[in-house]
Amino acid sequence: MEVTDSHVHLWDPAALDYAWLADIPTLNKPFLPPDLPHTPANTRAAVFVQADCRADQALKEVDWVSSLSADWPQLAGIVAFAPISRGDKVAADLGQLLQRPLVRGVRELFQDQDASFILDTATLAGARQVAAAGMTFDACIRFAQLPALAEFADRVPELVIVLDHMGKPPIASGAIAAWSTGMRELARRPNVVVKISGAGAEADRGRPLAPQALPFIAETLQLFGAERCMIGSDWPVSLSGVDEYQEWINTVMTAMAGATESEREAVAHGTAARTYRLETATTKAKD
Repeated sequence: MEVTDSHVHLWDPAALDYAWLADIPTLNKPFLPPDLPHTPANTRAAVFVQADCRADQALKEVDWVSSLSADWPQLAGIVAFAPISRGDKVAADLGQLLQRPLVRGVRELFQDQDASFILDTATLAGARQVAAAGMTFDACIRFAQLPALAEFADRVPELVIVLDHMGKPPIASGAIAAWSTGMRELARRPNVVVKISGAGAEADRGRPLAPQALPFIAETLQLFGAERCMIGSDWPVSLSGVDEYQEWINTVMTAMAGATESEREAVAHGTAARTYRLETATTKAKD
């Protein structure tokens, strides 16, 4: 099935500074459009998500990615970095981002922060600025932070929150219970949608991914429903290569055995297109 890939990274350490790559030699090199596993047979559109370059290079990252669109025809939207923890001051950053036509949402990483940071009055004020600007917010957390994110969603109900990577569950151990409890509570917040993505980074890479990931994918679909779930690759962090990419698509579709065609279309494309207000290459061609 053709999909909209809702979570893709590109980077070039010669163009921008990515301090975190220094600890991961296999990723500490350029990943550019020619390397992407996106083909006309499997990907109709893609969303670039900020790759944690130096904070003061956020606009430069957006402009650099936008400049690659000629070599990446599937690029339909960008989730940029914005420091929402600066509170109302982030409005200036959002104003600059809104001048970039591909920007649809923003992200500031929460995964290494505690609940006091996520629920700080300044962070909540920044989140309200994101909502007022008509943007989404990608929440990248670890599963122990699910309760804090649920309260965050309650405090800013007008903000569309996209949970990255199913909340980074403990896929390698298979310990699903605590994660499931947190996800069940989060699913009660109607302003939250979920990316079925990132499983490769949380799994035991010495074992096949599908058997490890399928219980977590199925539980996510059960709790949130297809209309609030979207597929993402988290390329190149969680997977690489056309075969591995297609296998991930197949794994998600396997988890949807028995689903209706409209439910499969929602996860494959519709939820991402609606959430990020995407104009795909198909739409452009019709225009």
